[in-house]
Amino acid sequence: MDAPSSAVPDFFDPLLDYLSSILPPTVYAILTTLISYTLSLAMSSFSLVKGIVSSPPSSWDAQTILPPLITFLAAYLALVSLYRTTSWMIRTGIWVVKWGFILSVLAASAGWMLGSAQANGGNDIGGLVTGGVLPAVGGMLLDMLNGQNTAGGPRPGSRSSRAKTQREKAPRPKAWETWDKHREWEYSENAQAEADGRSAEGNVLGDIMGAIGRTVVEGGWWETAKGVVGDLNRGLQGETREHDYGAQEKQPERKDKSKVKAKSQTSR
Repeated sequence: MDAPSSAVPDFFDPLLDYLSSILPPTVYAILTTLISYTLSLAMSSFSLVKGIVSSPPSSWDAQTILPPLITFLAAYLALVSLYRTTSWMIRTGIWVVKWGFILSVLAASAGWMLGSAQANGGNDIGGLVTGGVLPAVGGMLLDMLNGQNTAGGPRPGSRSSRAKTQREKAPRPKAWETWDKHREWEYSENAQAEADGRSAEGNVLGDIMGAIGRTVVEGGWWETAKGVVGDLNRGLQGETREHDYGAQEKQPERKDKSKVKAKSQTSR
């Protein structure tokens, strides 16, 4: 959008020449556009107000009111468009810088995790899962479980075992050492990590099962369940005995009836 040259008075020429010598062309063009449309808005507003105030309402006509009004609206819309375009460019630049920084941080974090996974023996995404993120989260959870007992105090045994395990780990070979030493170190580290994971899982499961067993025994649930089962068995045995005794009482009655029937047949 080019600024009209007639909107800028001649006494601004020295200032514009100085600005053109020190500012980049793009910034200079934006500045001259802003100055020209601001002056157009001010002059059109002054002409409109002067024409309305200097003449009575009965003498107002289209030739007096419309030209300054159209100039005022054009200058106002141009300034609004310039403001919106500039603000959109600034917001877009800030958005690009912000998300570029976020993506750079994420890419650096992913590279660090992949490097850690490769150092621990993983060469793919599975290595990242098994040697990067999940072990870190699992390690924090195990530290929380092993570092505090039920009363909230520390467990010296678990800490001493972890410290002993850390002391037993062999130092990583230097970069200039042989390839065999590096492979040997990676193999021992992977084996140690698997053993530590299995022992930690076994300890956690053992603690959970022990807590469940203590809750059942100390709460009296086991004795209550045994008593209920014993009462049920005794009730079933009593019903069976009563049924057998009733069947034995009915058998003599049947024998007596058969004898009476036989005697009546012989008498006939």
